[in-house]
Amino acid sequence: MSAFTLDFEKHPQLRFRIDNFAVPASARADFQAAMQRNFAFIQTLPGFLWHLVFEKASGPSTFNIVTIAVWESPDAIEKAIAAVRAYYEKIGFNPGAATAEWGVISEVGQYHVLDDIDHS
Repeated sequence: MSAFTLDFEKHPQLRFRIDNFAVPASARADFQAAMQRNFAFIQTLPGFLWHLVFEKASGPSTFNIVTIAVWESPDAIEKAIAAVRAYYEKIGFNPGAATAEWGVISEVGQYHVLDDIDHS
């Protein structure tokens, strides 16, 4: 895993794609392969800065996998979303159908840092 520093001076418009997944054990290998393929692709896109995957260690959440991808701006993340859709179409991968087949439940979204909170 590589180190990453949140540099708001260099990237004042950082955007975070945070996706939560409830992945059944029976689908773990297929899901992880798809996740690795996606990561290999998105890290080649302009504006991509960093990616990390978490696995739940404890707690009441139904989600057991959380991914965070950091993008330098809203424009970069919007272009990446379009590029990922085109890539999936090109390789014949339908993420909605795949996750339904695997029994994966997801909650996804884009986030930005609250400006009116003291982060020091």
